[in-house]
Amino acid sequence: MTSQNCQSIRPLHVSHPRQQGSTILLVVMLTTALTLVAASLLKLGGAERRINRSHILHTEAKNAAESMVEYGFAELRSRWQRQTSFPINALRSAPLAIPPTASTFFAGTGVDYDMLELVGGQIPPGDWRFIDPADPANINDPQKGKLVFSRGVQIYGRAIANHASLGSRQAYCTQTLLVRDAPLFSHAIFYNMDLEFHPGPRMEIQGPVHANGNIYVQAVNRLRFHSTLMAGGDIIYGFKGSEGEVTQTGDVQVKDGDGNWTTFYKGGDRNTSSSYYASDETEDWRETATNRWDGNVGSQEHGVPKMNPVGIGDYMPDDPDTIADEKFNPSYALIEPIVADDHPNFKGEEVRNQQLAYKAGLVFRVNRVVDAGAPGGYDYTISAHKYRRESQTNPKSDVLLEDGAPKIAELDLALAEQRLGKSVLSVNRYSEDGDGRPTGGFYDRRQEQALDVVELDVGALAELIEESVSGASGNDPWNGQFHINPGSAVDWNGVVYVEMPFDPGTSRPDKVMPGSGNVALRLNNGSEVPNPDFSGSSEKGFTLATNGQLYVKGHFNSDGNSSTGSSTETDDAETFDSDEAPVALFADAITILSQNFADPQSKESPSSRKATFTEVSAALVTGLLPTDPGGTAQSGGAHNLPRFLEDWGGVEFRYRGSLVALYESEVGNKPMTSNHSSWYRPPNRNWGFNDLFADGIYPPGTPNTRDFRRTDFRFLTASEYAAELALLDGFDPTSDEDLGHGTPSCSVGP
Repeated sequence: MTSQNCQSIRPLHVSHPRQQGSTILLVVMLTTALTLVAASLLKLGGAERRINRSHILHTEAKNAAESMVEYGFAELRSRWQRQTSFPINALRSAPLAIPPTASTFFAGTGVDYDMLELVGGQIPPGDWRFIDPADPANINDPQKGKLVFSRGVQIYGRAIANHASLGSRQAYCTQTLLVRDAPLFSHAIFYNMDLEFHPGPRMEIQGPVHANGNIYVQAVNRLRFHSTLMAGGDIIYGFKGSEGEVTQTGDVQVKDGDGNWTTFYKGGDRNTSSSYYASDETEDWRETATNRWDGNVGSQEHGVPKMNPVGIGDYMPDDPDTIADEKFNPSYALIEPIVADDHPNFKGEEVRNQQLAYKAGLVFRVNRVVDAGAPGGYDYTISAHKYRRESQTNPKSDVLLEDGAPKIAELDLALAEQRLGKSVLSVNRYSEDGDGRPTGGFYDRRQEQALDVVELDVGALAELIEESVSGASGNDPWNGQFHINPGSAVDWNGVVYVEMPFDPGTSRPDKVMPGSGNVALRLNNGSEVPNPDFSGSSEKGFTLATNGQLYVKGHFNSDGNSSTGSSTETDDAETFDSDEAPVALFADAITILSQNFADPQSKESPSSRKATFTEVSAALVTGLLPTDPGGTAQSGGAHNLPRFLEDWGGVEFRYRGSLVALYESEVGNKPMTSNHSSWYRPPNRNWGFNDLFADGIYPPGTPNTRDFRRTDFRFLTASEYAAELALLDGFDPTSDEDLGHGTPSCSVGP
């Protein structure tokens, strides 16, 4: 076996010297080739690294240019959150400015701070646009289904990145910032805080719904949203009072993009919150909600913004778990009286421009005066005045100021009422008989409060305004003091403010000045509201605001006929040609009383106060007391935002308008509690979004909310960039300030 193996091994072959030389030559050639290949590969690798470095340098420049545009957006948002007017050249007179901190931000990169550029374009006049919910491009637009007034402003950015061996790379870009104003009453329901739904009877919500805080939903029977449901916070299924626990098992539905009712319920135990789609229970909530409701349900994860009235800061509730009072209630300023600009509670010019007391064409002041002969040692006087404005023919022009306070002209209210033959305003002091029954004023059982009442006869006010129109009567009740004469002088602009007694000396961080708690305003005879029919600078419609509690008795801005109109449709079924006025009521708290409400029975149980069918057509802007999770205080939910004091069981309250909770109540500040059956029983809520508002016909003085949206980002070539900047009126390409190297107007960092 061994020899066979040895025979099978061949001896080593030794090459001939000539063959050996050929082999060496072949090895040399192969080695040279490999060396050349290796050198080529090394050269290629170096070129690729150079290309990569160049790409990184270019990307650095592009990112820096984009960051300039982003900073421009942040600065404009900071500027324009409170600004009411937008001159076309606003960004020439006050150019955007790159913050000095940008030099630190870009330290360690190739970005040349001195060569950065940030330029704002011209501001267009803007136009009204309907955000079509059927357009796929608007699927996650929180304003879809609304009319918004939109302005698109171009922002331009440029950056240069340098490298010692690669040289420099430049990048140019632009993007449009849409500044969109949506009238407050473009929403069926708007909450500046947490919004709660937990109704007993079925409810149908017809128009867009928005909350700056969280939205809590559940229902005993069924709750349906016909339009969008948007929260600047989270959407939570359950009851806020029990910290999100599900306490009602009725169905909650929102329409999807095809108009199909789509539920929040996903199966399982209906008493368990995990059985419902909600932002706090669904891991992929953003995608799930978008796909399930086609963008009709959105929360902060979808980019839903918090929208404040223009000029107004963010609301902050008190934290019940701390001793300190953190409440910050800036929107309350909209219903507060005007103070001079040297007053410690003056909130600034932009806020004053938004206040209803400043916008008003007619102001009534209720003053409490010392009177030793009157019950309690005090009584009330009522006066009327108008503002002196820059233009006599434009009742919405700026108010003239004197020593920082509005210039006013007193009106002879007594003369006007005498010539009219009836009182417009009167005082009804609270009093009781020997048995404790009210004989004057009335008692609010929810507030547990006896109230002096300022009675406003809305029908008489309408007559007073109509009689003031030139040519309507030979006997002007104002004796020439108050003008409604288009083309000559116009004082009426549709906004009336009733100033109730208040303490101007309060000192709070939010500078809120609450009114007196024991006097309230009641509107009577309101089927017809002031709405003079004449052309001119006056707006159609009527807005009334007060800093006190407001009670609305009987049908308001409606015919009170259950067979005409609906919760959305006007009584004459018209919008643009309707005789029904667009109306808004602003107050600390708003309570609806039926015509059956009798003051002497106001201290008795609800069974003594049986309501009758009542119809109200008006936007209601009011306050509430927020729910304390785990506590006894409740807001009552949106279904209790208008307050009630009667037994409405089985009785319809028909409402068409827009419900707005804009601030915490400071006067009517008793919360809803679990014993609410001791003061009322809920009505059959036939509530809807007014067709007038849906078609963009709003009451005079309507505040706007504002949001900002980025669109149309694109990179530009150097020539495109230069050409677009050359089209800007007043732009100087040699000016450091025009190129963004001036003094920043805000402290927003890149």
